[in-house]
Amino acid sequence: MKVTADLVPARRTQAADLPEGATGADLLKALGLAVDAHLLVRGEVPIPEDEPLRSGERITVIAVASGG
Repeated sequence: MKVTADLVPARRTQAADLPEGATGADLLKALGLAVDAHLLVRGEVPIPEDEPLRSGERITVIAVASGG
């Protein structure tokens, strides 16, 4: 299945081919991104990384910054 990721703040879009039943964590791994450093948003709703994804959908991937 194909999932499109809008990467924020990178301002780029990247597609990933994933197996059926893939999760948000699988998407992050396919994009080479750390699971613990990104939030996933479907529409306007945050989703957990173990949430199954659907073919053809678009997910916003937001990098999380921490520090002081």
